[in-house]
Amino acid sequence: MAARGKIALVEGLSEGAIRPSRRLQARLEDCLLCAACAQNCPSLVPTTKLFLEARAHLARALGQPAWLRLFLLGLSNPGLLGLGMRGMRWLQLAGLTAWHATAGLPNLPAHPAFPPRGKWSTSPGANPGSGAGVVAYFAGCFMNWVYADVARATQFVLTKNGCRVEAPPVHCCGMPHRSYGGVEASRRLARRNIDALRRYDAVITDCATCGAALKEYGEWLAGDPEYAEEARSVSRRVFDICEFLVEHGFLPPKTAVNLRVTYHEPCHLGRTQGVKQQPRKVLCAVPGVELVEMTNADACCGGAGLFSLTHPDLAEGIGAEKAASIRATAARAVASGCPSCMRQLRSYLGGNVAVCHPVELLALGYGSTQAERTEQAEQAG
Repeated sequence: MAARGKIALVEGLSEGAIRPSRRLQARLEDCLLCAACAQNCPSLVPTTKLFLEARAHLARALGQPAWLRLFLLGLSNPGLLGLGMRGMRWLQLAGLTAWHATAGLPNLPAHPAFPPRGKWSTSPGANPGSGAGVVAYFAGCFMNWVYADVARATQFVLTKNGCRVEAPPVHCCGMPHRSYGGVEASRRLARRNIDALRRYDAVITDCATCGAALKEYGEWLAGDPEYAEEARSVSRRVFDICEFLVEHGFLPPKTAVNLRVTYHEPCHLGRTQGVKQQPRKVLCAVPGVELVEMTNADACCGGAGLFSLTHPDLAEGIGAEKAASIRATAARAVASGCPSCMRQLRSYLGGNVAVCHPVELLALGYGSTQAERTEQAEQAG
């Protein structure tokens, strides 16, 4: 259903002409929340905001499926998240992560190897840098538990550029909860993260979704008398890693990385945060990297958090189209600043095209190796 049809449903719901129902809830949840319709709307209708408000209303009226409640509860609690991820590691090692939907649980797309434990939120540490500022690395759930190599590259690059990097014990950013109507849960998580981040000069994230959420904390908590001002303050100090590097300046890398690369622009990074050219500038700064633009680089890949799990047929069509655009560039690698996008791209590209984060290529341009970044991370912890 197109955005205009969904808006009509939201209007009917708000006016009482349509009663809350699971069917209506399903219709509103087959939206990617990519914000493309809001960006292209000539009347500037805030479609994403309307859809989120309608989802929240339906979640209050109807509740959430048991599997979704369990998943969101796990994200809310670092201990439960760790337990669940260790279970996923066991399933992956046993070759059981591609099972068919059972008891409402969908198939899992391709993931890197799950680590035995989360590094960042459980082992806060600091890397001494020569700069005056202390920055917080916001260790999102994905980067903490799935894409540890990206996390290490982020820490390495920041330290290389003179930052003192700390990884405070944070919680889930709250965006998954908000996307499925859990407004109060997202606000609780926002307050906890603000408490952990309030003392830092800058908060750096390498996850587009986490960055989008953190930058919206001022809006999420606008009516909170205790946290409203601090939420706005923290939100103003949040930077995507590429945004931070370009704005503050970064050392030019010297080591050649001879690679033809294309760039997929995550919705939560480009449309939501307005961070478009910075990742491209980082990629172009790496000697030997040939950046070639794909057709519709800013088109959604179909990952969209849980969307690829809850709507696999729709996600497959979108993902296949994106994969075709990538292959048409003849690039050997595609870079993207969102772990959900990286997961989706990995699923539809297989091993023919490498999937990476821009900061990983910059780390290589600084002459780092994965072993060096791992050793540095262990020293920090």
